[in-house]
Amino acid sequence: MKHPSTRTPVSSRELLALATFATMANSLAQDSNSKPASDETRHLDETVIEATSETPINPEKLSSDKATAPLLDTPQSFSVIPEAVFNEQGARNLTDVLRNTPGISFNAGENGFSSSQDNFSLRGTDASGSIYVDGIRDSGSYTRDVYNIERVEVAKGAAADNGRGGSGGYINLVSKSALADEFYRGTTSLGYAPSGGDALFRQTLDFNMMAGETLMGDTAVRLNAMFQDGGVYGREVADQHAWGIAPSITFGLGSATQMSFSFQHDEARNRPDWGVPAAMVDGMIHYDPTIGESNRNNFYGLTSDFDNTITDSLTGIIQHEFSSGGILTNTSRISKTTRNSIYTVPADYNSATHLVTTRQIGYGRENTLFANQTNFSYQFETGSLSHSISTGLELSREGSDADRYGTATDPGTGAPIPVFGSFPNRASGNFIGAPTEFSKIEIDTIAAYFYDTVEINEQWQVTAGLRLEHYDLDLQNIPGSASVPSFKKDDTYLNGKVGVVYKPRENGSIYGAVGVSSLPPGAYLSNPDISREGDNAFPGAGGGVNNPNADTQQSWNYEIGTKWDFCDGAISTTAAIFHTNRRNIVISDGRGGTIGEGEQNFTGIELGAAGKINDNWTVFGGFLAMTSERDHFDDYRNSAGRPEGSLADRSNVNGDELAFTPNYSANLWTTYDFDFGLTIGGGFQYVGSSYVGRTDDHDRIIPNGVAGKLPGYITFNALAAYNITEDVTLRLNVDNLFDEVYAVSTNWAASRAFLGAPRTFTLSADWTF
Repeated sequence: MKHPSTRTPVSSRELLALATFATMANSLAQDSNSKPASDETRHLDETVIEATSETPINPEKLSSDKATAPLLDTPQSFSVIPEAVFNEQGARNLTDVLRNTPGISFNAGENGFSSSQDNFSLRGTDASGSIYVDGIRDSGSYTRDVYNIERVEVAKGAAADNGRGGSGGYINLVSKSALADEFYRGTTSLGYAPSGGDALFRQTLDFNMMAGETLMGDTAVRLNAMFQDGGVYGREVADQHAWGIAPSITFGLGSATQMSFSFQHDEARNRPDWGVPAAMVDGMIHYDPTIGESNRNNFYGLTSDFDNTITDSLTGIIQHEFSSGGILTNTSRISKTTRNSIYTVPADYNSATHLVTTRQIGYGRENTLFANQTNFSYQFETGSLSHSISTGLELSREGSDADRYGTATDPGTGAPIPVFGSFPNRASGNFIGAPTEFSKIEIDTIAAYFYDTVEINEQWQVTAGLRLEHYDLDLQNIPGSASVPSFKKDDTYLNGKVGVVYKPRENGSIYGAVGVSSLPPGAYLSNPDISREGDNAFPGAGGGVNNPNADTQQSWNYEIGTKWDFCDGAISTTAAIFHTNRRNIVISDGRGGTIGEGEQNFTGIELGAAGKINDNWTVFGGFLAMTSERDHFDDYRNSAGRPEGSLADRSNVNGDELAFTPNYSANLWTTYDFDFGLTIGGGFQYVGSSYVGRTDDHDRIIPNGVAGKLPGYITFNALAAYNITEDVTLRLNVDNLFDEVYAVSTNWAASRAFLGAPRTFTLSADWTF
């Protein structure tokens, strides 16, 4: 099941680069005044599928068939991050893209049980298991590339639109599909960090063409592809190699019945970087100023470490528009993700000896999915009321076969290594062995839903809906144990939302809304955190949130907000005040026993703006101020033998803030296009400080302050681009402009930290012909 990391031959990269730049040269040689094929775009009727090769900065509506109102009149907070923004920034994966919305915090490996660097929280609660692709859940803990993504939609607050989920919201990735358009374009880029690490070459391609008429009407085909080869910015030894291909075809463009089929295959073969001792980070509890920032590039893993992922997905969509105006859509998806990894992480640092203890950890999992969704959308009137409804049925089966490993301390040497320098070739022994335990999980879901937006008059609207869902979990743990037994669990729960919208003017809305979502025990188990032995395999499986006897969690989100479009709809602004209450959270004594149940509360305000102030000036940004609080009633007591004030102390946590939940976060990206072809721009990402501790599963809680804080940070980014011709644009991105040394995340004990990338220069060519 495992296989060592392999490097893509340099000759392949050179051949691809030569082919790419030859294509660019051919494009440059063409008459710059010739009319591009995309000017002759054929668009479908708006009631079917909008066919356009460009996604606006501020789209009018969500991509989901469940959306029954435009975003302006939807009583809930959303951030929609279009490809135009994240491609301009040079973003490569979902982690990069999500830095464009406030309220996201990233969790280091230990909070994902060293399974991934891509675990993240949204408004304070884990959202790693609430990632969707085109409205279908995408299980698995792995890095998601965005070369085949048109936009990323971030729903804020408890929302059960797509099924079970936490209180923070969910992420939906909208895939590219074949359109009634003609274009051939791509981006060629080379990035480099002067402070260290190998350069990174990346090529993406996006070809769309009309294939003429078939028996099903006009047909279009599209091909997206990606190739990536190089190092990790600012990190020695670590590297990343990936490629992917995503063809799609659409039949019946412009007709009443349309069919679309798409396939995506991605492979990544990396030597992963798992951070540095947190003693390097100024402001953390174990900071050691004698190490110095000059050691921030040091690699504490091994050359034999690898992290390999293969993903395949096949999607089919059939849509029919009835003469009455109703639209019936059926979507089916089959997918498989296989990830195998062996990696070495820095564990403990001794300031007296300047030695670092390391641990080697293994991860192996195969995630499978079959899902089928049928949706019917219709607009009609009953008397003086106008309705826009969406109703449907969803079926899915998620599977996860997991290998579970022990750990090897100080692999390669049997002893700690010096903090000064990289020693990746140590190979004398004490390596991790084969997996010793295994898990098999199946989750079957069936759900029915009904949503309706009722327009009472020009000023008042009501949006409401219900989702009834049955969840069936079968977990087999081999070998089974008293602390993590095999078990079956099922539950049926009713979720929904209701919001009232008042429109003082056509371009504005004021709303109040309530939404509820549910999260049953075991819901995390098909996502991160199945990598280690015993009761370390599943968070809270012994006496915590995922034990067989735990109640289904409920999250209630209360929100009051306003949305306004300005400049004839070119720019959208939002403001919302929210309060989220998360209930039925099991509290563990940290020894496999359950003490009681508690709650979490989140209160905040979020602001956002996206669009064009004028024809030349674009802005995209947001701000979040939020407080979080644990409410454990009087049930949580310190267990005997756990010294007060230690990491093991569970007393006096009532009223604490949640770990890794900053009170403030903000982002801004803005560009200005000059009439002579020059574009300049830039922005920043700000994340406030937060307490270090356990994440929101409440198993083994760490009191505020015991492990210190993760310091806040702000980074600035800059952009300069120039249109050489109508078809070729050269772009220079400078990220972390002032070369700030900061930690994006840390583990629960503040012993290891992931550093943000240093100052990085990326030269890109966006081309089309």
